[in-house]
Amino acid sequence: MRIVDMRTPLARVKGAGGLPDGVEHWEAERVSAVMLAPLSLWAAFSMLRLAGRDREAIVAWAGRPLNAALLAALIGLVTRHMQLGLDVVTTDYVRGWKRSAVKLAIRFASLVLAAYGGASIVRLLVERSGKNG
Repeated sequence: MRIVDMRTPLARVKGAGGLPDGVEHWEAERVSAVMLAPLSLWAAFSMLRLAGRDREAIVAWAGRPLNAALLAALIGLVTRHMQLGLDVVTTDYVRGWKRSAVKLAIRFASLVLAAYGGASIVRLLVERSGKNG
């Protein structure tokens, strides 16, 4: 006996897929990618300019407010973009109760990475201000 699906095509599509907020997730990935493009170019050129410099010069560079703010934005966006991408992979390939556990681990790891990066920038700012004060 064959079961006939009497729903409309729209009703069949609604709620389909692993992410209930798929459009928002997709948009967040694209926005973070667009914002990361110029930040990544800035970071790459900055690292090339800093190549071969001593630690004091690098601390002085990273301790400037604009550079520190751009580094913080880069770290925050990279970790958010990473988390969004890994969420999609997890949704596609992990099933059952493991999906929630993996997503929780991804969020925790992203938060730890972002916090560590932020704390490192604060440390550089404090170190630079201590040398100037």
